[in-house]
Amino acid sequence: MAGTQLKEKKETLPVNFMSELSEFAGEGLESIGADDMQIPFLRIMQTTSPQLNKQESVYIKGASGGDLFNTVTGQFWDSDEGVYVIPCGYTLKYLEFQLRTEGGGFMGEIKATDPVLTQTTRDGATELLPSGNELIRSAQHLVMIVDVNTGATQSAICDMKKTQLKVSKKWNTMMKMVQYSGPNGLFNPPMWGTAWKLTSTQESNDRGSWFNFAVEKVDPTLIPQEAFLSAKAFYQSFKAGEIKTQAGTNDEVNNGSSKEENELPF
Repeated sequence: MAGTQLKEKKETLPVNFMSELSEFAGEGLESIGADDMQIPFLRIMQTTSPQLNKQESVYIKGASGGDLFNTVTGQFWDSDEGVYVIPCGYTLKYLEFQLRTEGGGFMGEIKATDPVLTQTTRDGATELLPSGNELIRSAQHLVMIVDVNTGATQSAICDMKKTQLKVSKKWNTMMKMVQYSGPNGLFNPPMWGTAWKLTSTQESNDRGSWFNFAVEKVDPTLIPQEAFLSAKAFYQSFKAGEIKTQAGTNDEVNNGSSKEENELPF
């Protein structure tokens, strides 16, 4: 059953009070800009994720392995029911991690123009930098999460790494192939004019099992029109450089945490 830690309170507030609040919408938030916020990540909970461990500060009550979740709010979506999203942008990041055998941990982001990216070697499925650290390619999809029942939206980064990269490539290909029929014939719509549902599926090999993303194109009429307008604005902010993607969550970037990365095979 789909769940969330954050139950919206708007249904419990008196209508007249809600009306009064709406007259002062946004007051007090004027000075909070993009640099003062963190874009949440939309990720999958693996069976060993800290979100499933009651002893961890990021524990999410009621969640299960395979569920998708918001790293900032703790809201989660059932693995089968999934979550509706509108893609708003894409970028590929190159991340340096210390090997698990050396203690693990995020070491920093490498620029796409750095010549060190042409000097990597392979140790099985692991791509190694000259330093001996691991290079992880992070495909970052900027998305607008949409509640099709209420029309509520929230922006997030769906970052796909390791075995998830094949899903990212498939999704990019599917987006390139979308066509709508317009007054002048068929055309390729903007990324933010398409709608998708993300769920998770279990995969395995001789080294174990894990959950991976599954992407399904959905009828755009399922999505409220206002959500597409919000997605367009998110895209425009990203294109203008007002929205800065980051390598990982604040904990991963500032403290070198690698719990999420270590759960993903190859």
